[in-house]
Amino acid sequence: MITVNPKKLKPYGDRLDDGMIQMSFTLPVQACPEAREAARLYVEKLGLDRVQVAQMDSMGEGFTYFVVYGAGKNTLDFTKIRVPKIETPVMHYEELKSYMERNLKEPIVVVGAATGADAHTVGIDAIMNMKGYDHDYGLERYPLFTAHNLRSQLTNEQLLDRAVELKADVILISQVVTQRDCHIKNLKAFRALAKKDSRLPKELLLIVGGPRLDHAVAVKLGFDAGYGTGTKPSEVASFIVREYMKRHKIAEQKEEEAQEVPTQQRASRATPKAKPHPKAASTSTTGRSGRSRGRRAPTAKEAAAESSASKTIVAAKANPVAEVKTEEQQANKPKRRRGKRGGRRHRKKVVAAPSSGSETK
Repeated sequence: MITVNPKKLKPYGDRLDDGMIQMSFTLPVQACPEAREAARLYVEKLGLDRVQVAQMDSMGEGFTYFVVYGAGKNTLDFTKIRVPKIETPVMHYEELKSYMERNLKEPIVVVGAATGADAHTVGIDAIMNMKGYDHDYGLERYPLFTAHNLRSQLTNEQLLDRAVELKADVILISQVVTQRDCHIKNLKAFRALAKKDSRLPKELLLIVGGPRLDHAVAVKLGFDAGYGTGTKPSEVASFIVREYMKRHKIAEQKEEEAQEVPTQQRASRATPKAKPHPKAASTSTTGRSGRSRGRRAPTAKEAAAESSASKTIVAAKANPVAEVKTEEQQANKPKRRRGKRGGRRHRKKVVAAPSSGSETK
């Protein structure tokens, strides 16, 4: 059983606490034995021991790529690390949809875009589009979210103007391009403009996301939340709903309270009428002991005979002159022959026999 000491944490390579680290980098020199030695010496100056250059590849004329291993000496106390993170419990689509229907009376307006020179919409589309991301529906599918995806390449001023026009409750900003920290500069400029804009409501939520962003960086820049790569739409949606209710002072209504029936309706439903037993007969006969007992249910033949008799009586009342034939008479009636020799043309004529005393010629 491996025992880890979290107060003296070191990297793990071949075995526990060996401190082995793998790194890769490029040096602006031609690939040669001197270049390999230069890579090893550089990593040693970083404080690593037992340095090994595992790979050296030419990246073109004057550039070489290296993969290097080394053992670190330092340790750290993992128990003292504190990182700002979003504590909001995540609810998935059906659960969050039901939660919003219980607690919200009007939709939450969300405006999102990729600002600056960033033309990448993969992040903002994953969160806002109806199909969502990784089998997780986006904000457009929720009935109580009014989502406006403004796509990409909007200036900070344009995004703020559209947010005021659409009466936004939430602004989402996606930043994918991060070369030379251009995303940090753009977000700082947006936050400064939003802080001075008196048209925006005080309860407005500002959220950012991107591959080089997280909640700690977002809070440091003055935003309410930040999300990195792999974030699902339900995570953002859950945070928006909870924080929106908190800022607008909307009390959470539990599912039991929403399904509670008014007192008068409960009283009327409390004592349902007793239903007669299905085997009990509607008519009863009184026995010798004076107690009423149910009549025996008729058999199938008796029921058929009773039905036939009732039909005969009804027909007789409707036309008393006409003769009403019973089923027995109809059954004894000789059947008329049909076919080639049973027709009218082929019937034999019956010749009457001569009477007595008459002469035959």
